[in-house]
Amino acid sequence: MDRAAISDQIERILRSRSFASKSQLRKLLEVLSNNFDSQTTLKPDRVIKELWPEETKTKGSADVATEMNRLRHALESYYNEEGKTDSIAICLPNRSAPGPDGKPEKRWIVARPREEGTAGSQAASHTASEDQRPIARARVLAFLKLAAAVVAIAIVGYFAIRMLAADSRPQFGRMDASALTIFNAEGKELWRKVFPDGFGPDVYYAQGITTRIWFGDLEGNGHTSVLFLYSPAHPQPNSTILICYSDRGQEKWRWTPGRNLPELAGSPATYKTYALAVLKPTKTSPSRIVVSSAHDPWWPDQIALLDSSGKTVSEYWHSGALTSMVLADLDGDGRQEIIAAGVANGYDHQATLVVLDPDRVFGASTEVRPEFQIHGMGVAQERLRLLFPRSDLNQALFQYNQATDPVVEQGIVRLTVLECMSPPGCPIWYEFDKNFRLIAAYAGGDAFRSAHARFYASGKNAHPLSAEEQAAFQKVRCLVGCKSEFVPVGKLVP
Repeated sequence: MDRAAISDQIERILRSRSFASKSQLRKLLEVLSNNFDSQTTLKPDRVIKELWPEETKTKGSADVATEMNRLRHALESYYNEEGKTDSIAICLPNRSAPGPDGKPEKRWIVARPREEGTAGSQAASHTASEDQRPIARARVLAFLKLAAAVVAIAIVGYFAIRMLAADSRPQFGRMDASALTIFNAEGKELWRKVFPDGFGPDVYYAQGITTRIWFGDLEGNGHTSVLFLYSPAHPQPNSTILICYSDRGQEKWRWTPGRNLPELAGSPATYKTYALAVLKPTKTSPSRIVVSSAHDPWWPDQIALLDSSGKTVSEYWHSGALTSMVLADLDGDGRQEIIAAGVANGYDHQATLVVLDPDRVFGASTEVRPEFQIHGMGVAQERLRLLFPRSDLNQALFQYNQATDPVVEQGIVRLTVLECMSPPGCPIWYEFDKNFRLIAAYAGGDAFRSAHARFYASGKNAHPLSAEEQAAFQKVRCLVGCKSEFVPVGKLVP
């Protein structure tokens, strides 16, 4: 099978919605992809070093096996959903079982052709099911012994849950034509809302409804609220509307992002909300809603904090869209910080990461280019503000690079910087420790290297991707929150 086609398939999986929040599995898949042509000599020690650079001595083959099993399930989910029509299936063989030649399987990863339109992931499912057989046989006797003991408890638990009205709790939603339908955990329809203006534009809901809806106990009263980001289908730009529903489908309030700014020179105050999250309550603060909304089509971005009744508590303004956001307790004090990623227009349109203390969300970012400075808001006090370098490829072809998909796992902050904007891709992956020391900066997969090679294949500027260019990715500038101009570099992952 064509190696380039396999690389493209793996890159598609890495950029998929299914893997968006699975940074450790993305890293594992990339390790396997990078060793695709030499995988028979790939040892677990090498994988451990790649996945847990700071915990090499405490990790073993069993941890690798666990991650491999997690990756199998993630691949199966991908092919059952957004990868249904993909022509290539990426599978993980059972290395404890004989291979095609009857000898122990040495391959870690294989690629197989799939029939277009095949529902599900037949190849991946087949491999995964083979991998589960030894585990199932080993556990079946223990399971049968326990079954009789737990069946009574399960029955009692089931009816207890039903008595507690679990069926009435909203769990997920679906958009059909002009209706939003809400379901319980069992897939039973609870209620629906019809929007005469329909949903749109298509790009806003391109990844489905998952990132545009939230379910949880917003008021701390044991009832599930539903927050839905509604974007109406109109030929002219319209602002997103955040709508809050009760668990029974009663509309409780609506909130519209943004405001008129003199910097927009009369352009209508139309804003799209691209990130939605809810801060966990603490002893001193109730739950608060966090939304990041960018002006359409210009550059101001508003991060607003709302209370449970939809009232704006505070707001921070940034010169450049912050389209990705995650909440995490970075310093272990029991309070979450706001971590937003996007573009800094006021600094050469560079990819940026901004960290805010939720109790200090105010003011506007300070910009070096006066045409992008937002006035009248006061001076913001970000906890951290980083700028990521633009590659020569990005500067030659595009107006900006963009940071996206920040995640925090086990004290490690990871994010992707896209160097190609059309189509989005050519990722450079960054990792920081909890003190924001840089521990990794590298091109994800072959996409960036291939794009660089194609563009600089000929002409007076023709050159291969040099070690100096790759080292330049480590030059992450720190505008706020560091003691030096650039973030300190820790022990880099090789």
